[in-house]
Amino acid sequence: MAKTSTISLLVLGIALGAMDAGTAASEPQDVPLSAIPWLSEVIDRPAVLSDPFDKDAPQPLPPPTPIGVTPLADVDPDATGLRREGQSDLWAASDAARIAELMRGMPRQSLPAAQDLFTALLLSEGAPPKAAPRGESDFLRARVDALILQGALEPALALLERAGPERPELFRRWFDISLLTGFEKRACATMAATPSLAPTAAARVFCLARAGRWETAVVTLEASAALGTLSISDADRMARFLDPELFEGAAQMPWPDPVTPLLFRVHEALGEPIPTRGLPLAFAHADLRHVIGWKSRIEAAERLARAGAVSGNQLLGIYAARQPSASGGVWDRVAAMQALDVALNSGSHRAVVAALEPARSAMAEAGLEPVFAGLISPRLERITLTGEAAEIALRLRFLSNGPSALRPSSLPPELSPELAFAAAIAADQAALAAASDPRSAAIRAALSEGQPHPADASLLDQGRTGEALLEALALLAPGGEADPREVARALAILRATDRDETAPHIALQYLLLDPAR
Repeated sequence: MAKTSTISLLVLGIALGAMDAGTAASEPQDVPLSAIPWLSEVIDRPAVLSDPFDKDAPQPLPPPTPIGVTPLADVDPDATGLRREGQSDLWAASDAARIAELMRGMPRQSLPAAQDLFTALLLSEGAPPKAAPRGESDFLRARVDALILQGALEPALALLERAGPERPELFRRWFDISLLTGFEKRACATMAATPSLAPTAAARVFCLARAGRWETAVVTLEASAALGTLSISDADRMARFLDPELFEGAAQMPWPDPVTPLLFRVHEALGEPIPTRGLPLAFAHADLRHVIGWKSRIEAAERLARAGAVSGNQLLGIYAARQPSASGGVWDRVAAMQALDVALNSGSHRAVVAALEPARSAMAEAGLEPVFAGLISPRLERITLTGEAAEIALRLRFLSNGPSALRPSSLPPELSPELAFAAAIAADQAALAAASDPRSAAIRAALSEGQPHPADASLLDQGRTGEALLEALALLAPGGEADPREVARALAILRATDRDETAPHIALQYLLLDPAR
């Protein structure tokens, strides 16, 4: 009891001190960038885009364990990757600052094939661009930041662990990802093993409390508040985190701005959770945890699936978790997907035909038709369909990124003009197809005889291949709303860099996902 009372008095003193200081002092300003640890701050904060389709008891730490990587002394972390592209010198001739700018500023891709290409470039292994002396380049950090901004936390984590996150600026990102995905025990264990990695006093207090070392956590909090290394509001939040009973009945604290992963988890522990819908995409991963309600998990999974940050199978698994107890909105989508899944598992032709279009329409209305195509198209190939169902299956095949989308072995006897042109693209015969509008005309020209724009050709002639591909992806980012001339320019770059499989996939998705159709 005495120990608890001592902690409570210390925490109360910190909180009262913070309140008194609030009348005479303002929040610390001009914090040096090297001291800013959180993902919402180390990355230039992007404008939060509205989503048009969105209608602990402390546990002791285990013995510190290594992160599981063994970086070699003669390996440049900036050359680290998870996959090898056909070229190992994609970046070598480019300027590192320009590449970092393109990567961090890349808009979210609307076409799955373009998103896959961007992720592949970020994870590619090879010589880094021209930069500062070895080990001081921003290239690795830029790739990790771009992955985080796209919501791709799993590959970002894998890239960090491959490189070895023992440098402070890399550990900060690794720690943030761990907080958002529910693996903070491991991150805290690493911090305990290497105290110099602790990004902020708040992080130290958080991990000490998670380890059950309450007295040390309170002393650390008190010292940090006195030294000014912790802001007034953050000191108040951490005091409430250490002894929430002491503040029972107190007014709820306002949400922090910006919301960081640590403060997000602290508010959650206080029973004051911050909704993730208005936060950067990476925060949606926190809603995938099993402790979160089913509807919130569904909405988070859909948001991430649109960005290609979770797979269709993950989304289907969350849809199938239980039977919807209501109707309308997301529940109608869940019911439609469950009905189609049952029909496909049954192998009944009649059941599949009855369930296919309702499920496709529901997913398309939510902006999830490409995800639906990638998930369902391979399963439809095992069933012989006719009429309208066959056309739907063909459309889904073309929208998917699967190998069967190109050069299909058979086609329905009669096709709409749109699907007939798509079939010509898939068969590598776009030059022979009739173009009925500017979109199809631009695609036909780019896939048949299109040459790179002079500016793009100059980049390629200088060996700046990766940079040219990033420029192409920036043109493609609007997806179905992109200007046909810019799409044609991007496709010409892809063909000039031997992306002969990626170019038709992107052309098909651009053609069929036209929002005006």
